[in-house]
Amino acid sequence: MTKLPMMTVSGIRGKYGETLNDTFISRIAFIQTQIAGGGQVIIGRDTRPTGKVLMKAAARGIRAAGGIPIDIGIAPTPTTCVAVSALGASAGIIITASHNPLPYNGYKMVHKTGRLFKGDECEEVYAKYKNGDYPIDDEFFKYDNETIETVDASSIHIGKILHNIDVDLIRSKSIRIAVDSINGAAGAVFPQLLNALSVEWKGVHNKLDGDFAHNPEPRPEHLGDLRELLQSDNNFWGGFVFDPDADRLAVMGEAGQEITEEMTLALALQNILPKNKTDVATNLSTSMLIDDVAKHYGVNVIRTKIGEANVVEGMDSHGCAVGGEGNGGLIYPVVSKARDGLAAMAVILEEMARSGEKLYDLVSRWPVYYIVKDKISCEGVDPQALIQKLDGHFVNEKKDLTDGLKIIRDYGWVHLRASNTEPIIRCYAEAKTAESARELADMVLAF
Repeated sequence: MTKLPMMTVSGIRGKYGETLNDTFISRIAFIQTQIAGGGQVIIGRDTRPTGKVLMKAAARGIRAAGGIPIDIGIAPTPTTCVAVSALGASAGIIITASHNPLPYNGYKMVHKTGRLFKGDECEEVYAKYKNGDYPIDDEFFKYDNETIETVDASSIHIGKILHNIDVDLIRSKSIRIAVDSINGAAGAVFPQLLNALSVEWKGVHNKLDGDFAHNPEPRPEHLGDLRELLQSDNNFWGGFVFDPDADRLAVMGEAGQEITEEMTLALALQNILPKNKTDVATNLSTSMLIDDVAKHYGVNVIRTKIGEANVVEGMDSHGCAVGGEGNGGLIYPVVSKARDGLAAMAVILEEMARSGEKLYDLVSRWPVYYIVKDKISCEGVDPQALIQKLDGHFVNEKKDLTDGLKIIRDYGWVHLRASNTEPIIRCYAEAKTAESARELADMVLAF
């Protein structure tokens, strides 16, 4: 393997057999465990077919560094993060490529406090890898690739969620929902959570076999099967859909109406902010709807660079008790300091129970903005150089250069930046009309 996978603040992503293999994972696990000082290292994974072999490779690396690998099996990213903190482990590893399709897989690093690694912590691991600070390959095969035990992390995670919502209120409302977990890791947890809340559910694509039946990004255009299920029955309150590692949640109206994933954070804040008047941290590409929600409840919005770890840093530095990203990622530290699709589901269910309203009615309370999410390949191109040229081209615009280039106008904005997870440049634009959002995106894409 000569070409490395993507290694960023969002973790490691690569195509298995091309830029990602067992040896690479053993080396990274060795470095991470060594930095953590050995001890117990929790390993969780999503349902991708390559997950089990990469978990075994990670176990070898952990043992070579003097650590003890603890297997929690198929588990959402937030479940693994909660387990690391609750079990007093020294570190955690999540074998997942999140929303990336097959044959991608990846590796996320969890700090002993239960949050994902910050940017500088990731860079320390990557620098050691590039310096060759790991044993020769033959050395790893002296160590067992089996984990020491299997722990039921789902119960720990569910317990924390239930402790922070009004369980009796939800149970009293006879709520019925539709669920699509894209045959990913959420299926290992959400049925027990909904059972504890007495929420009836019916679903599509909820096996644990890693067969991603549609594009893994939880966007309305990918959710035809869930829409058909909702339209087949008038008794649903709404639909919920996860990405493969369940750190993101999107929703759909009770009759199959499209709802952008940007609404997930807004709906969660609608429930949380009346109970806890706290400022909110989110990234530069998240909808300006969050500014409307924050203004309604008299709090401020803190904007950060893209990447979950950057949002968590922003939350910590500004004392925010809640935050998240517009991709459907709620960060609610009383449950976990990671994007948490399961916590988001529970919080939104509580808001539905409190209001007595179904999902589309809840969404209809807020202004409608139109967002375009585009991307272009940057294979063989330096994305930062291109963005710098764009900055020079748009001289007289109001701009934010915190992360890439964001051009801000009174009716909307457009944000161009290199992806943390794929060799692409992302272009997001939002405005008060669909036409204006498209024009803003095309303005930079044409260049």
